[in-house]
Amino acid sequence: MERKRIVKDPPKQGNLTKSQIQHAVEAVVYGLAKDTHYVIRGDNGGWDVKRRGATKSLRHFDTKKDAVAYGQQVSRNQNTEFVICHKNGKIQRTNNHRPD
Repeated sequence: MERKRIVKDPPKQGNLTKSQIQHAVEAVVYGLAKDTHYVIRGDNGGWDVKRRGATKSLRHFDTKKDAVAYGQQVSRNQNTEFVICHKNGKIQRTNNHRPD
């Protein structure tokens, strides 16, 4: 008989926005690698480039275009998955910069 896994509430370390929660759920559902960089909407407007699991963004930009350009460069240099999200937090596009 297979045991059911009990999921406990994570420790509270701060309030998460709906987009951050949605983004995390999609990352798990789509099986994105640990080594992933994201372009997501910043909490106070603008766009952030973040690495998965990081609490702080690598850099903040006023425009999505600038954030995407920077994020792609970082992702290529570090051979990571690159994910661009819509304003609502849903995944818009992914690019794999990891070697096969």
